Amino acid sequence: FFPSLFLGVGKTTLIQKVSQALKSSGVPIDGFYTQEVREGGRRTGFDVVTLSGNRGPLSRVSPSSDSSASRCEYRVGQYVVDLVSFEHLVLPMLRNVS
Repeated sequence: FFPSLFLGVGKTTLIQKVSQALKSSGVPIDGFYTQEVREGGRRTGFDVVTLSGNRGPLSRVSPSSDSSASRCEYRVGQYVVDLVSFEHLVLPMLRNVS
C-alpha cells in the first residue's frame, strides 16, 4: 500500500461533485470532509467542511516558538487539532444518524 499514490488526485473534488449531484437529484445527504489549507504555497493545516457548507478549522501547524505547551493541546504530528471546532461542526451531524 502506497499512500503517497493518492496525494493530489482529486479526492476532495470528487466528494464535492458527487455531493452536489446527489443534492441536486433530491437525495438527502449529510457528512463532512477535510480540506487542506495553504498559505504561501505551504500546507498550514486542514479545515473540516460539512456537506451543508459549514466550515471551520480542524488543525493548524503550531509555530515552534508557540508558548502554548503549558496548556492542553491535541496534536497529530506537527498539527494542533482544534477539537472545539471539530465537535461543533461534526457532533450534531453524528447525533442525527438513524
